[in-house]
Amino acid sequence: MAERGNTAADLSTEKGTSDLIAYLVVRFILVLLAVMAVEQVVVMGEGLVIPALERFAGMPVADAPLVGESFFAVLARLLRLLGDAVRIQQTLGAGRAAAVSSVVLLMLLTLIIPPFLGALVFSRMVVHRVRALQERREAELAQIDQQRSQFITDIAHDLRTPLMAISGMSHAISDGVVRDEATRDEYVRSIGEKADKMGGLVSSVFEYTKLGGGSFSLEREDLELPELLLREAAAVYTDMEDAGMTFSVQVPEDRCTVHADPVQLARVVANLLVNALRHNQTGAEIALMLVRRAGVAYVIVADTGEPIPGNPDDLFQPFVRGDAARRSTGGSGLGLSICRRIAEMHGYDLSLVQPYGRFAKAFVLQCAVV
Repeated sequence: MAERGNTAADLSTEKGTSDLIAYLVVRFILVLLAVMAVEQVVVMGEGLVIPALERFAGMPVADAPLVGESFFAVLARLLRLLGDAVRIQQTLGAGRAAAVSSVVLLMLLTLIIPPFLGALVFSRMVVHRVRALQERREAELAQIDQQRSQFITDIAHDLRTPLMAISGMSHAISDGVVRDEATRDEYVRSIGEKADKMGGLVSSVFEYTKLGGGSFSLEREDLELPELLLREAAAVYTDMEDAGMTFSVQVPEDRCTVHADPVQLARVVANLLVNALRHNQTGAEIALMLVRRAGVAYVIVADTGEPIPGNPDDLFQPFVRGDAARRSTGGSGLGLSICRRIAEMHGYDLSLVQPYGRFAKAFVLQCAVV
């Protein structure tokens, strides 16, 4: 599934439409200013030529000034010259009339060329912009299709392994291959563990797809972020101690109100803490911190374990487990993807920063403070 897509490339979104409108308005104004500047030069030049042409045609020269003629005044004088071509031919001869007509037609053509070129340039800008958006959108759709296929493949792979083990052990028990009671009990226990793992994976997939569906909505309310963080820290404190890790909580008790879904925001914090517990070794230090700056609250889950290689942003893709240590611990690989989706639905940002001060890495959730 595509994560953090570029909505500016999607004209079906409000942002994509507004970006396109802004682009076209700016380009239209620039082209219009350029056309007006060129047109003004042409009008000034023709305004100086027209009186001489009128004298050549034996016509009375208008009293209008030679410089500062408007576009429409110049156009009217040229059309008057062209309309008097028959009279010029009768009085001054066909040769002079043809010369006047040719010059007038050339001047009329020069007068209308700038608007025509401006319209052509603007139309090419529009076509180029729309084509670029279309190509980008097609590339995004192709990437989404590829990721969807990979998503399904990964689900099938993660389900097939425990399912084949369950099938093999259950057949061994039912066919009487396993006669020792202790071995049979071990098989039954292993079947239960693998079934639980499959159930957890299915639940994670369900949650992931539900969050990406249009029917899911957040139940927002004003809540105190320090209270939520302290509650989630208390829930994992014993597990941290049992794992032989140092768990420090640096959450000021000052008021820090955010407008969020308490259940979903708590899920993000809990997932980050469990993620740190699961993927660090005994002796590691894990810290939960809250930092507030200029209307923004930063929830930080940092640890002194090993840094994660590769592109940090790839870790938030579904079924990505970072490094060998993470892959060996199992898990669906959807936890961080779910966290980022919840964060984005709130308008928050979740990122991985490494190193982070004296810590090897930190997951940073940026929240807007009410």
